[in-house]
Amino acid sequence: MPERYLGQTLGKYRIDAIIGSGGFAWVYRAWDPELEIPVALKILKPQYAGDPLFEQRFRREASTAARLRHPNIVKIYTVGREREAVYFAMDFLPQGLADRLNVMTTLPESMLIRMAIDVASALGFAHREGVIHRDIKTDNILFDDHGNAIVADFGIARAVSGYADQTGTNMVVGTPQYFSPEQARGQALDGRADLYSLGVTVFKASTGVLPFTGDDWYEIARQHVEEKPPRPRTINPTISKELEDIILQCLEKDPADRFESGEHMCEALLHLLQDRGETASFLTMVAPPVATLSGPRSSRRLRRRLRRIDRKWMVAGGIGMLFLAGFFSQLGGNDVVGTATRPDSAGGLVNGPLRDTAAPRRVLQIAAPPGADLTLNGAPLGRGPWRSDTLPPGRYQLVASVPASLNGCNTTVETRDVTLAERDSQLLRVNPRGCGLLSMAVEPANARWRIWDFAGTVDRQGGLPLRAPLLLPEGAYRVRISAPYCADYAHDTLRINSGRQARRLSVKLIC
Repeated sequence: MPERYLGQTLGKYRIDAIIGSGGFAWVYRAWDPELEIPVALKILKPQYAGDPLFEQRFRREASTAARLRHPNIVKIYTVGREREAVYFAMDFLPQGLADRLNVMTTLPESMLIRMAIDVASALGFAHREGVIHRDIKTDNILFDDHGNAIVADFGIARAVSGYADQTGTNMVVGTPQYFSPEQARGQALDGRADLYSLGVTVFKASTGVLPFTGDDWYEIARQHVEEKPPRPRTINPTISKELEDIILQCLEKDPADRFESGEHMCEALLHLLQDRGETASFLTMVAPPVATLSGPRSSRRLRRRLRRIDRKWMVAGGIGMLFLAGFFSQLGGNDVVGTATRPDSAGGLVNGPLRDTAAPRRVLQIAAPPGADLTLNGAPLGRGPWRSDTLPPGRYQLVASVPASLNGCNTTVETRDVTLAERDSQLLRVNPRGCGLLSMAVEPANARWRIWDFAGTVDRQGGLPLRAPLLLPEGAYRVRISAPYCADYAHDTLRINSGRQARRLSVKLIC
């Protein structure tokens, strides 16, 4: 029974509480007296710890995982054995994706994209190091205090797989609901199997359901091999078409049609995140090189979608450029020979001065919220987003601003300096935003609070009661409230809107 280890010490670790149980191990919260931090201690169940071959493989794979040093891979501190217990100690991360989905059902798309970028980055690194996870799922994606996704349990599935192969034991390696088709067939795996499982995970986190379900694992495995997954937008219409395309590319049956690597998936997700901006309100996107999107069928579908978005932006931006031709010529555009509407290299329309086709091409794109007023070297550009390929080389200062409704808000103006070279293409992202107010009514009154955003630009904490409402930049925040002898209160998607009306948060802690 897992209670057998409570209150004991393994190595230097004091075991304080049971926090989970898997197929092969129990998980405990323990205390590291040297680092003075809590750790998660994973201990093999007795039937596996007593098998010398299984123990040998478990310890070898845990040691391999411990050498994976990446910010989005859980850090393993110790791999060891004491008496009959085989264990390893790792970062204590009490909240995971499965916990969030139990509360929220689905994640907001911006949070979901950031999580997928973190996991794809971790997988890309591990695959380059020759390690395939084999069991990516909601339970194995955790979150640190800053909201970063952390992948856990590298090496566990490989240890089980190697043991099953060596002994001929009939053991299911991985989780059937997240199997790749090649995993379901018992074929050799590479990193693209993990990307399929990540696609299932993102499908679940964006729709609240799994793409394939059944009464037994054989039926679920058959669906992974034979049936097309439903389109996520038929379940949750609020999902963007671009994210749906990325999910479906991960879920291609043929590994060759998926993303080639975690890095390639990251690129597609980053372009989508950049397009959304922090307020998910802009329509500016720079499409990645064709070579970065692998898989002939689904990558063509994704690239077509990205180009359609780019054209929408160019047509909208071109209208404003008609009124700026005089401004461009005053800035030094001596090679201007006329003004017209013409196609650009991607098939969109760009309005502005025509140039000699032999002249160097310089592109400056500004991604800004639609309500932001823009100036370049003091000259007004109108409201963003904005694009030009007619600026001469030189240094420029961009100022983006939105109206201030509250005194003391220092995020309403954003200034960026840029130098354009002779042949240059640059994208500036600015996000000026107003501020809002947050008031808190908390019991007990001596509680402490912390609030931080997902970008890491705001992280504040203090005691209660508040003397005045908090002044915060507009955006999404995580909140944690704690008091001695009480369960913590956590809110992962608190939205602060600009304006004088304060958002009120009322919390009664369970003590």
